[in-house]
Amino acid sequence: MMILKSLKEYESMTIGLSRIKKLLESLGNPQKKLETVHIAGTNGKGSSATFISEVLKAGGYKTALYTSPHLIEVNERIKINGESISSEILEFLSKRHLKKALEFGLSYFEYLTALAFIYFYEQKVDISIIETGLGGRFDATNIVEKPLVCVIASIALEHQEILGSTIEKIAFEKAGIIKGNTHVICGEMPRKALSVIKAKTNPYVYGIDFKSVYDKVDVVTYSQKFNYIDKKIKFHGVEIPLLGKHQSKNASVAIFVARILNNLGYCLDEAHIRAGLKSVVFQGRFDIREVNIRSKKIKLIIDGAHNVQGINVFLKTFKQLGFASNKKIFVFAVMKEKKYNVMIKKIVPFAKMVILPYVSNNRAIVPMILKQKFLKYIDQNKIYIADSVKSTFNIIDNNETVVFLGSLYLVGEVLKYISNKNE
Repeated sequence: MMILKSLKEYESMTIGLSRIKKLLESLGNPQKKLETVHIAGTNGKGSSATFISEVLKAGGYKTALYTSPHLIEVNERIKINGESISSEILEFLSKRHLKKALEFGLSYFEYLTALAFIYFYEQKVDISIIETGLGGRFDATNIVEKPLVCVIASIALEHQEILGSTIEKIAFEKAGIIKGNTHVICGEMPRKALSVIKAKTNPYVYGIDFKSVYDKVDVVTYSQKFNYIDKKIKFHGVEIPLLGKHQSKNASVAIFVARILNNLGYCLDEAHIRAGLKSVVFQGRFDIREVNIRSKKIKLIIDGAHNVQGINVFLKTFKQLGFASNKKIFVFAVMKEKKYNVMIKKIVPFAKMVILPYVSNNRAIVPMILKQKFLKYIDQNKIYIADSVKSTFNIIDNNETVVFLGSLYLVGEVLKYISNKNE
């Protein structure tokens, strides 16, 4: 979308909601006419948002979902009932309001967020699930004034140059989405973060008000089952097609959101919840694929873990499912602002070889610099630099298991490549 790309990136903007507020006010404030669930968090907010939207869809509600970033196409960020906005409609909306966006100085993310609200309102959705982009307090999505429910999925150190240097400061920024008497639901998080949120409201908390108990994993279908428990009900054998105990926690957040929405007049019974959770499709989250590329059979484990907390969660699942029994090939890329030294140190015990591809993002660390970091732990002859994701497959042998990790941009590029090349 060249029209969108003509706008400034968020990093170059002065923080604040004034720009998007002016645009949406000039258009009659469509966001105020939407029923909204607003979701923030360090990790897990995308999964939680998707789980919630699928449960609502299963309940027969016309459900909007706004997430970021996208993996392959920007259209993925704006969905209704699981269907991405068409390129034609997105281009039409972009052109229709571009003059005002430029007049008010909106950034790329701000304008895309505004377009999502406009599209959802014009399509007369029943409810919208809105995920923050970065932080919460000054995130463009925080133009939402009266959400039905606020979710804070998790809190960990991230984007410290923007959100603050401590867990407490980051929690304060993310808690900025909390408004008035809104119901607030928290996933599992550090005590220090929770204390900040509790100073602002009285939240429902994973592990106290509701929880999940691990049941079993199906290694054939790459799905898992868990038991959901809160103070009033138990659901046994809830199935989700995503791996990792953290995903059962994210799904439990979604179940509790559904329970709250029922109290607010929605009708989401156990059958809707089970069907919605079971139908979730979420690429790039412990995403296991078996591909045939250039006559080579390769098993891929693709994960968007892009910070230390994400790497920790990935490795727990990696070990739980038995993949750590022998070393694997790791393909790694990472953005400059991440704690990549810590991330590298955590993955090297599981790597027999590392491939460092160039990815198409100017925030990515160049592979040569990453190579110097890996050389502290791995022999030089086991580290390869690739000029693209495509060329990594020249290095990989037949019948290998390969982990793609460290950046959602890397995930997007590998998914795009294998969707075109998987024979």
